[in-house]
Amino acid sequence: METNQLNRFWNDKAGVKFSLLISLFSITLLISSLIASKLDSETFEKSSLINILVQVPYGLFVTFKVLRNLQKYQHLIPFLFLNWFIGCFSLNFQMNIFENLPIWVYLLTFIFCITNFSIYNKVESRLLNKASYFLNGCSILLILYYAVFLIPISIFSLFGIIVLGLGFYGLVPAIVFIIHSLVLIKQFSLDKKDFLPFCSGLLVIASGFLIFTMFLSTESKKINNSGITKIFDNNDDLPSYIRISQNLKPNFFNEILLKKDIVYMATDNFFSLKGFDGFRRNIQYNERKTHDPFLNLAFYFIEENNLSTDDQINILRSNFDKRLEAEEYLWSGKDLITKNIKEDVKIYPNDRLAYTELTIDVACEKDSWGEKEAIYSFQLPEGSVATSLSLWVNGIERKGVLTTKEKAKAAYNKIVGEEARDPSLMQWKEGNRVTVRIFPITEDLPRTFKCGFTTPLKAKNNILTYESLSIKGPNINNASTVSRIQTNDKTAFKATKDFELSDTYYINTTTGLEKWQAEVAVKPKNASSSFIWKNKNYETKPLVREKVVFTPSEIIMDLNNEWEISEIEQILHLKNKTYFVFNNGIKQEINLSNYRELFYDLKKLNYSLLPLFDLKNNSLVITKCGNFSPNFEELETSKYLQKIKTSVKDKNIKVINISENVNPFWQTIKEQRYVSYFQTDINNSKALIANNYFIKFKTEHNSINLETAGISIHENPETNQTSLKGSNHLYRMFCFGKVLNDQIRIQNDSLAQNQYVELAKDANIVTPISSLLVLETDRDYEDNGIEKNIDTLGNASINNDGAVPEPYEWAMIIIGLTIILMYYRKQKAIS
Repeated sequence: METNQLNRFWNDKAGVKFSLLISLFSITLLISSLIASKLDSETFEKSSLINILVQVPYGLFVTFKVLRNLQKYQHLIPFLFLNWFIGCFSLNFQMNIFENLPIWVYLLTFIFCITNFSIYNKVESRLLNKASYFLNGCSILLILYYAVFLIPISIFSLFGIIVLGLGFYGLVPAIVFIIHSLVLIKQFSLDKKDFLPFCSGLLVIASGFLIFTMFLSTESKKINNSGITKIFDNNDDLPSYIRISQNLKPNFFNEILLKKDIVYMATDNFFSLKGFDGFRRNIQYNERKTHDPFLNLAFYFIEENNLSTDDQINILRSNFDKRLEAEEYLWSGKDLITKNIKEDVKIYPNDRLAYTELTIDVACEKDSWGEKEAIYSFQLPEGSVATSLSLWVNGIERKGVLTTKEKAKAAYNKIVGEEARDPSLMQWKEGNRVTVRIFPITEDLPRTFKCGFTTPLKAKNNILTYESLSIKGPNINNASTVSRIQTNDKTAFKATKDFELSDTYYINTTTGLEKWQAEVAVKPKNASSSFIWKNKNYETKPLVREKVVFTPSEIIMDLNNEWEISEIEQILHLKNKTYFVFNNGIKQEINLSNYRELFYDLKKLNYSLLPLFDLKNNSLVITKCGNFSPNFEELETSKYLQKIKTSVKDKNIKVINISENVNPFWQTIKEQRYVSYFQTDINNSKALIANNYFIKFKTEHNSINLETAGISIHENPETNQTSLKGSNHLYRMFCFGKVLNDQIRIQNDSLAQNQYVELAKDANIVTPISSLLVLETDRDYEDNGIEKNIDTLGNASINNDGAVPEPYEWAMIIIGLTIILMYYRKQKAIS
């Protein structure tokens, strides 16, 4: 509006000032409600109720005025529409008809309402007028969507008008659309120039929707074309979703499709009678449910994907790294935030190890109701192990107790599910991942927990590199984070984030938890480190590479979309070699005459799962890994994994990975020693293949290898010459390596499993067979058949990395304390 016209509107029109004040007040309340709701806070319920209490009398008053004298109060109709929709959105917080609308929906609705002020009051500015009609055309389709979606519950709305008066809001979109359409028809009959910008707005939105739906439909067809009924595949070893997962390159559109009916609402029939919640099923997926009108309408026009909910979630896990979101929650994790993170890192250059201790405060949003369960996921660097867990109970730190994974999970589920008291559980997951659960968390009871991880440093070009841990959990991005880094021998380091020297420590303060690295130089003539525990010496030695003669019985090229055609050509040009690929489960030769055809056929695979059990003994596999794949846990019930576990380890299969990456599947294959694995580049791999060699790392029964660190840890009897130089993390890493190396034997031998559980307890490490558990009282451990760990390394600590008392030293300490106690009692009795 021009300035004079705006002044006249403000000063001369009845009810404008009052309506503007009411609108500004209600908009402010609504925005605060939306911000709180996006932060998963329940505080918005109160402000939304206030808005309803304001909007109902205002709406009745203005409606009465307009109906009584339309000519005098017609200018208030845009205010009426605006406040009607504010009332609708406020009521939606309470009745949840449209679950968690995205922000763009609110913005577009307000654009519609604001443009009505120009349209209904005949603005003199031609440019503003055209812009208003264009934006109105863009937004009116959303009003039509509201009206159509609410048709099935109109009967409830009519009943609600009679009983509460609030049911009117269910009819608002239809009423607004009808009134507005009549006004537009009248306007266009008077001035057809406004029709073009309005139709242009309609056309822009309709075209955008059409293009988006076409892309979505294309992705949906790709998913369906890989389904069971569309492919003649005799391979029933793998779950049906694997073929779809392999052929589904992660992108914006197929993630939306996989979240259909899990995160995004999909209405099957807009004209069927339904309740107030579009998500009727209790789906175990921890991402906030959303009603997106654009997606909901697009789903209506595309082909069903015919995937089960479990299959959708499994593909989200493997292709989109949504494993934390798919964790099973015993209680709600809604409304939680991570408030503070203390990241404490200690590097041991001689050991080529680092210990990272994270202390985290997790809390509920203000005015959140009920008890919550928090789950954190820690993605660890290769070869890392979890070595400590603590939970603060009544202001006192209670340290974790190491027990079998079965006992720990049963105790946690019992106490959380039945008794609703304090536990915390740390579990090992496939693919270098560890999860920590904390319960309960309430508005009045924030929780603090601490966890520690021992990680090998990466050795390359005389540089040792520490990589920070990747963490997923409740709203970490806004956490207040303080990081400290130190080396146990004062070795200088370089880091990718700024640390400032403060009171002899290097400190960094920031928000959130960013990814960072630190480097220390490998010392010349680096002395070995050793640690003594229970009359055994655990000593580091340089990792010994051995070039062994290996003439493979067959060479398998494990092709997928990570390969470049030039890499295939380089390998195929090696003379006197025959190569094979697995294409649709069938082994066939690949050579210079057919490699292009096979390459483009297999390039569609995001990852491959070779039938290793069908390979000949002494086979060689050349693979190139990406970052994602299913892991063993997700394949647990498949015939494929059972065959892997029972028949692969004795085949002496060698694997060369020409990528710097390793996905969860190959990571587990490597860690659990199903194959001999070597990671290098294309040039080195060509030399090995051409000369019938393979690089293996020398292994002994009393040693484990840390390949990334370039060392091995050896167990030997203690001698007088042994000196204590290393940290207790050497023993923890040795035990972790032993459990992983012998995991297959452990699974099939209950006696061996008990032996290795005791080993895990001794080193206090979380493994595939052991977990750390914190319970509220000592009695809780007794009631669940869990023994407190005695005479073990116990939980790792940033301040305690050296030797601990030997068994005989423990005995001397106990005897000494007993004598002191007896003497004290005797003196007290005499006095």
